[in-house]
Amino acid sequence: MQAPIVITGGSSGIGRAIRRRLEAAGYTTLNLDIQRPEEDCQNFVACDLSDPSSISDAVASIMVPSEGLGGLICVAGVGPIPGDPMTVMRVNFLGTRLLTEQLLPHVRRGGSVTLVASSAGRDWRDNRILVEGMLATAGFEGGEAWLNSSASGSWQDEAYKFSKQCLAAFTYHAVGQARDFGVRVNCINPGITETNLSTGFRDMLGSETYERIVTLSGRSGRPTDIAGLAEFLCVGDAGWINGVEITVDGGYFAGVIADWHPKST
Repeated sequence: MQAPIVITGGSSGIGRAIRRRLEAAGYTTLNLDIQRPEEDCQNFVACDLSDPSSISDAVASIMVPSEGLGGLICVAGVGPIPGDPMTVMRVNFLGTRLLTEQLLPHVRRGGSVTLVASSAGRDWRDNRILVEGMLATAGFEGGEAWLNSSASGSWQDEAYKFSKQCLAAFTYHAVGQARDFGVRVNCINPGITETNLSTGFRDMLGSETYERIVTLSGRSGRPTDIAGLAEFLCVGDAGWINGVEITVDGGYFAGVIADWHPKST
């Protein structure tokens, strides 16, 4: 039995593009998603990342070969959900963290975990105190309790951004957890990428800001733009790449750093 590569969110968007690319290259995949894809996929396990019992059931159902899983690529997430910031945190961070920690011991030595966060979270160091408060919690329930406490501040105002800040920052903690298993952990931060979540991002940013970023990036990203990097980090010659965030946005952030974007009038 070939060691399967687990992909969350493999039914649509970026996750689907990664899954199809790996399958086309001859790898066995296991798609954990809340919904079954419209087309056939090799293996599907229903998993709701907002529900810790669903995550545990999904993990228990995975038949792990003796050599371990080939890797884990965490893509599943939700966009901004007006009026429901807790679901955003449950899916985008708490559930993803729980699944990663439960599957990590089953990934083969030399394998990898790739977390797909967002360019919206790459500035997590600017919010480090709050982010580290979240990361210091233990488990799904501990994270929920902290989010409901006064110590969590006003994260609800930008729940999507905060969830991705936490996921990007979790990369560095996960590297330490993964060392004893001989597993690498890296993070991809996509820029604006056209998926079924795009409408929510446009509403969050505002159409003018959204279109300006797309223009300065050259175009919107496509799910396939992310899939090649995810494949490389998982199965390519990337054995010395560990504990890094890689932004994939067509060069937009380079202009932010170096201040060469034309000024809006």
